[in-house]
Amino acid sequence: MAEESTPYVLKMRNTTTSAPPKPKHEWIVIVPDHEDVLDKRMAVRPSHLKNLTPKVEDGFWMMGGAILSEPISDPQKPQITGSVMLAVAESKEDVIRQLKDDIYFKSGVWDWDRVQVHPFKSAFRKNTEGV
Repeated sequence: MAEESTPYVLKMRNTTTSAPPKPKHEWIVIVPDHEDVLDKRMAVRPSHLKNLTPKVEDGFWMMGGAILSEPISDPQKPQITGSVMLAVAESKEDVIRQLKDDIYFKSGVWDWDRVQVHPFKSAFRKNTEGV
């Protein structure tokens, strides 16, 4: 009786190595608006918020909101003068890339000549629901 031959299968281990992930840092971002762009800002705001959502969910944007010239007394007419955000990213360039992909940048709401991106270290963070 003839013996059945069993094919020999060599299993290779994946030996590729990857570099450890680069450390991430906090970045505080201050972006003033151009003068007299509130109507434009409010028109593109739904797109701005929709496009931010994935980056909020993945932890890139930790906080963000409008800079006001005064507290809101009429919710229909907030006196918005810019934006402030807190990012967690490997580099300032990563933050700038995200800003330039935003509809506020693309539509001319933000005054790019006055943008500020600074390394930052939170001392504390607190939930601000209800404010």
